[in-house]
Amino acid sequence: MSIYKIGIIKEGKAPLDKRVALTPEHCKYILENYPNIKIKVQPSGHRAFAEDLYSEVGAEINEDLSDCDILLGIKEIPIDHLIAEKNYMFFSHTIKLQPYNKKLLKTIIDKKIKLIDYEVITDKESKRLIGFGRYAGIVGCYNAFLTVGKKLNLYDIEPAYKLDSKALVETELDKLKLPNNFKVLITGDGRVAFGALEIIDKIGIRHVTPEEFLNND
Repeated sequence: MSIYKIGIIKEGKAPLDKRVALTPEHCKYILENYPNIKIKVQPSGHRAFAEDLYSEVGAEINEDLSDCDILLGIKEIPIDHLIAEKNYMFFSHTIKLQPYNKKLLKTIIDKKIKLIDYEVITDKESKRLIGFGRYAGIVGCYNAFLTVGKKLNLYDIEPAYKLDSKALVETELDKLKLPNNFKVLITGDGRVAFGALEIIDKIGIRHVTPEEFLNND
């Protein structure tokens, strides 16, 4: 039986990301149900889960992932960390030909790397299966209200990165003191917009039509 090795990389893009493609619980399930799979985890001081939690479920903690068949990350991998002729999965932010990642895309091609970008994994209806849009909307909207409070000297709440639960977020939102005529405009109808609306609804801001928004105080 041939062994297939999965490598979990440490995030290298600044600011360093705490998220990870596979949690210790995911690794436990894989290792218990697929005996031909081994998992190696690159040590990181910034990951949301400690290395001990991975080793406890049978994953190997190792800086060297060069013998892995596929390498899993979250954000763009620094160019000098890319291993030639490997299979990678991460958000490359190159699908739309983003100019700031042109060098990354060129390096991936030059090193003959096979990239599976989470952004293009879709179902039969071409709907994306993987995305952080909802959470981007939640955190972005929360931090927007944090900025309003500081700029107008109305209230003071903790930044989102210091809050590790939904309950703490809601506790901070209860501190908001907004003017009666305060208006919020949300554009789009995607995952980010709906994530932002979760914060709006928690605060209790009333939804109105575009016409009401423009014509009423």
